[in-house]
Amino acid sequence: MEINTNLSTTGVNGAVASKRSAPSPNMLSDRVSLASSSALEQALQNTPASRPEMVARAQSLIADPNYPSGDTLAAMSLQLARSLTSDNQ
Repeated sequence: MEINTNLSTTGVNGAVASKRSAPSPNMLSDRVSLASSSALEQALQNTPASRPEMVARAQSLIADPNYPSGDTLAAMSLQLARSLTSDNQ
């Protein structure tokens, strides 16, 4: 067996491999824009911890003895059973 240690700059069948271009200067930038970060932080501070209308809706649903409906419970239990049987296969 012969091992050739000469490295060739040609590709397969003698084709010359193209050289990669240098990345553009914009790609090499380490700068980070903090404008969007501060805007996000401000929006987060202005967001209420809870929405009173959604809390009221949840309380009314909890108080309803027919929630969730029998159809909803049956559909959920069927979905859970399917996922359990598919995990065991």
